[in-house]
Amino acid sequence: MKVKLLAVLVSSAVCSSLALAAVPNVSEATKASAEAINSDPVMQKIKKELETPEAQKWRFNTHMEVVRIASPSRSELRRQEELTRRFVQEWGIDEKNVMSRVGGNLPGAGLQKVDGLPVYNACVRIPGTYSQTAGAQAYAGQGPKVLLEGHIDTVNPPVLPPKDKPYMPIKLQRADSPLVKTPQELAAIPDELHFDKNGKIIEDENYKKAYKRYASLDDAIAKGGYRLYVPGYNDAMINTAAVMQIAQILTKYKVKPVYDLWVCGTAGEEGKGNLAGMKQLYGYSQDTGKGNNALNFVANISADSTSPGSGAVNYLGSYRFEIKYIEPKGVKAGAQQPSALMAMNRAVAAIADLKTPYDLDKKAERTTYTVGVGECTKAPEGGRSEECTLMVDMRSPTPEPLLAIRSKIEPKFQEAMDAENANFGLKKGDPKAVKMELVWFGDRPAHRRTNYDDPVVQIHWQAADTVGIDQRKALAEGASSLNDNVPAAVGVPTININVGTPAAGGGGHTWYEWGIPGDGKAEGNRVYRMILMGLMAAGYNTADGKVVKPLLDPMGKRTTEEVYK
Repeated sequence: MKVKLLAVLVSSAVCSSLALAAVPNVSEATKASAEAINSDPVMQKIKKELETPEAQKWRFNTHMEVVRIASPSRSELRRQEELTRRFVQEWGIDEKNVMSRVGGNLPGAGLQKVDGLPVYNACVRIPGTYSQTAGAQAYAGQGPKVLLEGHIDTVNPPVLPPKDKPYMPIKLQRADSPLVKTPQELAAIPDELHFDKNGKIIEDENYKKAYKRYASLDDAIAKGGYRLYVPGYNDAMINTAAVMQIAQILTKYKVKPVYDLWVCGTAGEEGKGNLAGMKQLYGYSQDTGKGNNALNFVANISADSTSPGSGAVNYLGSYRFEIKYIEPKGVKAGAQQPSALMAMNRAVAAIADLKTPYDLDKKAERTTYTVGVGECTKAPEGGRSEECTLMVDMRSPTPEPLLAIRSKIEPKFQEAMDAENANFGLKKGDPKAVKMELVWFGDRPAHRRTNYDDPVVQIHWQAADTVGIDQRKALAEGASSLNDNVPAAVGVPTININVGTPAAGGGGHTWYEWGIPGDGKAEGNRVYRMILMGLMAAGYNTADGKVVKPLLDPMGKRTTEEVYK
């Protein structure tokens, strides 16, 4: 017997798209920083190069070559290894500036493993000059750093394929064709991109079909364009390939920030990835709910949106439980003894009756809780399912209501098991009793900004004006669940933006995810804007020997000084 329950419970939908209201007050120092860095001749050369057809093709080719490497959350080892190889062998980065290690270690981080598993971040350093200045400050030997990142994990495939089949095909379909409905339909599409034995894209006739840029889906349809199917096309490799170009081009032009810039492809952003990459980088322990920021990051700029002009400033928190109910092996169908399936059902029913703080008081924060999946193993012939697993997800934009609903839901798991056993006159520990096991616990810490004038928001706002792209009337105050949840909870100012620019896309988090290349010049300007933001935060040494001071203090925020294993 196999049972699946999908999204069977939802309470009090979170308001995640509040009115546009917040407009930061940008200081004169921020404006002056943007102007001084942007006007530097080296920066103008970088800006010009990022707009060129060659730089546009670099992003597309890198995107295609890397996205095809299957990289499920917590199994990003192959993508990490390829990026690490490219850092040194292709992008000119000195090996000593490759900060992460193939296999998962990150020297200096205040936490190495998450959920007992290795963390496959791919990080490089653009070294700054701050440590050479008189009176330079450090935290436990770590100088100040600014992080620019995009994540390298994808939802599909859910399991790492065999070593001899590491790649996902990139299928090409006319944009005016209906979307595929089944994996079989997708596999049957004859056209796909081709790659040589070294993993480099072959610029053949199919490449010519794929690599044309469009303004929109309608534009692609009108001009006979193609959509490209591959998991992770949009989420998030179109952004991460662009972030990787930052490491390549800053190295090429020998850019010298004041604080170190770290450019990272991070692991574990999706689903049960549990934000592992960021938890390692910021030394965040979900057991204590605190982060040591042992590497001393002072600002964080992430790219995980495919909506030009976006900027997420508030972060939706969640607690996730995977609970397994287990009955003894070999129980026959119809036997009068406790059932794993019924224990799971009792938990679902008990949770369904709970009220969130918002249900009880409309002045409270809106909160959600969901039983996302209930699943039982296949029963043997004449027998019963021996294990049933329940996934429960609680979300809120702020920590307090999240803790409140967790305190109500978590005890229901144990109570359901006890009630099922008691129904047959049994107690916990009896040989015939159902047992319960916590398979996994996920923590995405919630954070709502109280100050929209913090340095990173000002930098975000001013860089848009300086570059002349993605200016807005106000900041969206709605909350999103992103890598930024971790630095925000640790106290490090962060923002999540868009750089990769598709003309259109869809199928996010599915096997049929697709996209169409968009405006390459605008994309180049967005990459440049992210560089400008990073250098405004970190400070910059200009071509004529002047120093544009960092807009952040050299001591990063933290919520604990405890270093975790």
